[in-house]
Amino acid sequence: MKITQSKINELLTEPGCEHNHQKDGEKKNKACKQQAQPGAAQGGCSFDGAMIALVPITDAAHLVHGPIACSGNSWGSRGSLSSGPMLYKKGFTTDLSENDVIFGGEKKLYKAIQHVHKNYNPAAIFVYSTCVTALIGEDIDAVCKAAEKKLGVPIIPVNAPGFVGSKNLGNRLAGETLLEHVVGTAEPKRLQQHLL
Repeated sequence: MKITQSKINELLTEPGCEHNHQKDGEKKNKACKQQAQPGAAQGGCSFDGAMIALVPITDAAHLVHGPIACSGNSWGSRGSLSSGPMLYKKGFTTDLSENDVIFGGEKKLYKAIQHVHKNYNPAAIFVYSTCVTALIGEDIDAVCKAAEKKLGVPIIPVNAPGFVGSKNLGNRLAGETLLEHVVGTAEPKRLQQHLL
C-alpha cells in the first residue's frame, strides 16, 4: 500500500466522531485531523500505532526495518491471548547503521527476512518501515515481494513510518495493511474441514 495524502485524509475522516456531532456542513468531516508533530510527546507516532495493532498476531514475526531505537516498542507490556505461539514476544530489527543509511539497507532487510524465516519458521512476517527507511527511499514492498516468492510464506510490508501521523493513524494503516495483504487470501483450516 502506498501512502498518499489522499489515503491519509481518507483514514483521518471521522464523521462519526463525538467532536463531529457538534459541527455542521463542510466542517463536519474536518474534525480529528490534527497531525502529530514529529518528536512531540503526544502519544506516539504512526509506526507505534501500527505495531500496537499488529503485534498481537501471535504466530507471525514482526521485523522492524530501521535503527535499533525504533524497535523499542513495548513488546513485554502488550498482551495477547495465544493457544501456543509466543513468537510475537520476540522483537526483530535490521538495526540500520549510518553506513546502511548512506548505501541502502534493502539487502540487509532481505537477509534479515531469510534469517527470521530459517530460525523461527513463522506463519508470516510483518516488515515495518520507519522514518529513517522511508526518508532514504527503501522499497520494502519490493523486498517483501521477492522474499515471499522465494520463501513461500506471506511477507507483509507495513508502510507506517512515524512521520506520517499519529498513533491513531498507524492503527488505521495497520488495518488497511491487513485488508490489502491478509483478509481474503486463504480460508481458515477449520472452516474448510467443516464445509467438507
